[in-house]
Amino acid sequence: MFRIGTGFDVHAFTKEPSKLILGGVIIDYQFGLKGHSDADVLLHSIADAILGSVGLGDIGTFFPDTDDKNLNLDSTKIINFCIDEINKKKLILNNIDATIICEEPKIGPHREKIIDNLSQILILSRKVVVH
Repeated sequence: MFRIGTGFDVHAFTKEPSKLILGGVIIDYQFGLKGHSDADVLLHSIADAILGSVGLGDIGTFFPDTDDKNLNLDSTKIINFCIDEINKKKLILNNIDATIICEEPKIGPHREKIIDNLSQILILSRKVVVH
């Protein structure tokens, strides 16, 4: 049996200089994204897809932005939680398809590093992450 989840997330840019993190990778850019956690929009959308594929809702269910323990939370911890949840159900993460929509910064120069990092975080072969 195959299960498919769809994730979507959006964050506004900050108005002051801060870290921009995509797929767990710090991107050299003048602004970061606003968020209660580290605002890693890519990992958040992937987490929502994983949780949705097994009928567990979205990351707000488990990591609400009203809880101070999630303040500045590293989103790789959210992904680790999602992986643990699918492991409990004896399911295997098989594929991730994600799209980043932004005019700036250019993602191309960071693409390979993001893919490498995603394959490590998601415990997937790089061949599975990109084909």
